[in-house]
Amino acid sequence: MNILLTNDDSHASPLFRFAIDILKPLGQVTIVVPKEEQSWTGKSMSRFKPLIIDEIRLQDDTAYCLDGTPADCANVGVYHTCEQRPDLVVSGINIGLNTGLSFFFSSGTIGACLEANIAGIPAIALSQSLERGVFQNWTENRQMPEDTVARLREQTTELLDHVFEKLFAREDFFSQPVTWNVNLPYTPAPDWEIVPTVLGQTMYGSCFNKVGDQFRHGLGLTDPDSRENADGEVLRQGHVSVTCIDMRTFAQTTMPL
Repeated sequence: MNILLTNDDSHASPLFRFAIDILKPLGQVTIVVPKEEQSWTGKSMSRFKPLIIDEIRLQDDTAYCLDGTPADCANVGVYHTCEQRPDLVVSGINIGLNTGLSFFFSSGTIGACLEANIAGIPAIALSQSLERGVFQNWTENRQMPEDTVARLREQTTELLDHVFEKLFAREDFFSQPVTWNVNLPYTPAPDWEIVPTVLGQTMYGSCFNKVGDQFRHGLGLTDPDSRENADGEVLRQGHVSVTCIDMRTFAQTTMPL
């Protein structure tokens, strides 16, 4: 299996290393990753800026670093970097959740997957829910406690082993160019399950705070969707949420896993 891997947090993300190590036993992995963090860029692509790609080393792995968006990375990877056309595009593991309609359409992680779907390739978006303090520490200081990273690595390996087993067992998985939006709980419930979900009807308010004559990003959240099959609600209960999005029909279904 040929896999193209990207993300929106850049190669500096500790969770990106998890994805590399988990995917390598599954096939040939080509890495095309943004040079800098590209969170909240959605499906945007570069038009007027020439893109530069550099070959870098991530420990023992070769990666390509592109000064563009995640969707740029997916397109360049599919058509220019991969020696063979990818069977699958994986984006993530995102630092923070991607549940609900508003985050789905804002997420650079998911934007890369939608670009893969346009190329006729199935894609998996991986996102990791975090405690507020852990998330803020990464956002502000680019640091994550070593014990947290170690726990998440062990936990993520177990969860994703089951997720990939479920998805790859589907007879139509590799023939359907859809996006599977996977969100992992920070602390799984003792009886955690992989639950088919729909995108929650969760929106945000103002994305900016006014500071002097500037507007700076500061997200105002609304009440989450508490329906039992909404992705955010399932995640809050400590389960893995998996939402299938078919951009050909703009339909979402709770496909059995």
